[in-house]
Amino acid sequence: MKRLHGLLALAFLTVHQVPAFAVGSGGFENASFSGRSLAEANAVVAQADEPAAISYNPAGIVNLPGLQVQSNAAFISLFTFHEKDGNSTRSSGTISIVPTAYATVNPGKLLWNRVAFGIGSDSPFGLAPKYDSNNPIAHYTGWKTWLKMFTIKPVAAIKLTDWLSVGGGPMYYRVFDFGTILAYPNRLLQSPFGPIPGPPILPFFPDGQLRLNFAGNSWGWQMGVLLKPHKKHQFGFYFRSPVKVNLKGLVKVENATVGGNFETGGHAKLNLPLNMTWGYAFKPNDRSTIEVDFGFTRWATFRRLYINADPVNAADDAILKAIGPIDTDYRNSFALHLGGNHKVTKNLTLRGGGVFFWTPVPKNHFRPSVPDANSLAFSIGASYDLWKYFIIDLAYYNRFWLRRHIDNDISEPLGTSVDGRYFSYGQEFFISLTYKWESLFDSFGRNKETGAVSAVENTDDIT
Repeated sequence: MKRLHGLLALAFLTVHQVPAFAVGSGGFENASFSGRSLAEANAVVAQADEPAAISYNPAGIVNLPGLQVQSNAAFISLFTFHEKDGNSTRSSGTISIVPTAYATVNPGKLLWNRVAFGIGSDSPFGLAPKYDSNNPIAHYTGWKTWLKMFTIKPVAAIKLTDWLSVGGGPMYYRVFDFGTILAYPNRLLQSPFGPIPGPPILPFFPDGQLRLNFAGNSWGWQMGVLLKPHKKHQFGFYFRSPVKVNLKGLVKVENATVGGNFETGGHAKLNLPLNMTWGYAFKPNDRSTIEVDFGFTRWATFRRLYINADPVNAADDAILKAIGPIDTDYRNSFALHLGGNHKVTKNLTLRGGGVFFWTPVPKNHFRPSVPDANSLAFSIGASYDLWKYFIIDLAYYNRFWLRRHIDNDISEPLGTSVDGRYFSYGQEFFISLTYKWESLFDSFGRNKETGAVSAVENTDDIT
């Protein structure tokens, strides 16, 4: 009955993928995988001791016996504050729910205790900022932006020696809704005398609205290495390949002073960066672990977002032409993680950590839709073994983006400005439930001294 309760508890965390923006290398990465990893500020690459290791070092799953299933849910909230000339505004507060799920299988002696398999799903990138539609910093740059996606990650791991394991596999990316809502100035298109000066919204030339909704999929791959040369020292390495997602969808235009409302097809290319992370874990005793990780993300691949709309007619194409390519010119980013855990009792383990991120977003291409800056985060959490085969992990994470002064011309030709000081604050609560059936394959590995015949031995006898 307790096993049934454990499986039912996992089910409530299986919810629909929604956008997020809080944890990761900067930009719009969301490295929310599990309560255990988040509680240690993602300084876990050299430990990789849970099913969620599928997403940060798949080599570790070979050390997870039997069947293990993990279901997780992150509750993420983010606010961005803007100040200029004594006036202040902020983005709308929303709570994003991001689920992840993982399962691993280690057949034990059936595969010589050296091979394991797993599959996982998570949402490693996401966006969900929202501002008032008339806010001048977001009116023309996108007052609502979203990126909803998930991945599917089948992996395999093999223990090459008692101290060296490797693992990896393909990654399927599915972006099921990527888009934005922004205004465009009809006055710039309709005046025979050129642009009309004045405030952003004029009663005789009201702004129109443009909405993008795209979707697409692609494939990448990942791999990891785990070394345990000494009982007190462990090393880990993780690599995620770059991916280009070809997106297709609709471009909708509303309130155009010529042509009214219309829609047409469109397509875009979304480049997602590679990541490499190195980790070292030190175990001073059997109850404690301290780990430091260094991460590199090649955000420099995200230099331009190409958004192309299918032609309609001369008048409407003038509006569509204004979308065009959006320069981003992101830089490579780095992260330094420090985390650890201590087993207080047989059932209770406390965790904590901190991380510093260097932003990839340059000032001259900063947009409020991705209000990134150098940031510092802290996390705490705990793991508790409710039963021998059922574990609950809780984590709380706070991230502070350092104040950033912006002075660029992103929307100045349209009569508004994104200049000013920005400060963002995010927090995340994470819950993970892990079900372990470590003895699932034990009956296949019993030797003759127990009075039972293993499946492998039985096969040999038949042949």
